Amino acid sequence: MSRKASSSAPAATPPALSTTLPSPSPSTSLATDPLPAVRVNPAHLAELKTALDEVVKNHLTSQRFTPSHMHALVHLVLGYASVALALGSALYPYVYRDTTFDESRPVLIAGAAGYGALQALLWAWKRWVERGEVFRGKRRRVVKRIETDLVKVNTSTSFLPAPAPMITLSPHSRPASPASPASPISPLSPSLGAHEHDTRPGISTGPARRAGGRGQAEQATLDSTHEKAETEHAERAGEQQSDAAGPTYLVHLTLTTTSNGGKSLLRRARVVAGRPVGSLVDAAGGVEAGEAARWLDALLADAGVVRLDEARE
Repeated sequence: MSRKASSSAPAATPPALSTTLPSPSPSTSLATDPLPAVRVNPAHLAELKTALDEVVKNHLTSQRFTPSHMHALVHLVLGYASVALALGSALYPYVYRDTTFDESRPVLIAGAAGYGALQALLWAWKRWVERGEVFRGKRRRVVKRIETDLVKVNTSTSFLPAPAPMITLSPHSRPASPASPASPISPLSPSLGAHEHDTRPGISTGPARRAGGRGQAEQATLDSTHEKAETEHAERAGEQQSDAAGPTYLVHLTLTTTSNGGKSLLRRARVVAGRPVGSLVDAAGGVEAGEAARWLDALLADAGVVRLDEARE
């Protein structure tokens, strides 16, 4: 009876899967990039964010994502409507010269109230609907079927240190996902297997089991390789620590992949990552567009976006 009761119970929806991604390391291609074409005031945080947002928009547009202009359209409609309302109420006494100030006062009050209401609506749209969104676009591609990728990017700035990159997958995502959560590989020893780092007492694994001078020589080689990797990692951490003294540029990237005209959900992923502004903008205010584009490509790959050379209309 217990088996029948348990089998008849509805299956619970699996929770969303989250995993921490390895922190990005400074790119070695930065030295070969061309000189920055855009320069901003490095002491103006809003200007820095605007310049980096433009890099995000241009790069996603170059990846054949068609941007949505819904937010810009709402800004234009509410802005022009409020200005037209205020201008009309201000010109009312000049058009109807026979009216006195007391007679035109209700029109002026209505114009001022309407202008304030439309501007408040615009502020509410930015605050609760737009919420720092800098890009929303979609792209159709053919991978054994027609699939549509919808990408939404929200950005912000913070004076806190950059958080560890995090990816969240929807429980309805397909299992054979290129960005399925897995244990990140430690950057200290990328060439060593997990069995060579077993530190449990009484267990000897890896090269330590080998007898003779050959095993000792290989162990010494592995130790030197491990020390060298630790030194390089410490140098990279020192560079990131020096850059982390300034503000942080945060990116919230959401990917939704559908097919069958949007009726079938194939994948939904959300990546949250941050980089120190000093690693994307030099001391003179030059915006390193190449470094920002490579970092954005890595976030897109973690979310599961197919590369441009693999996607076709």
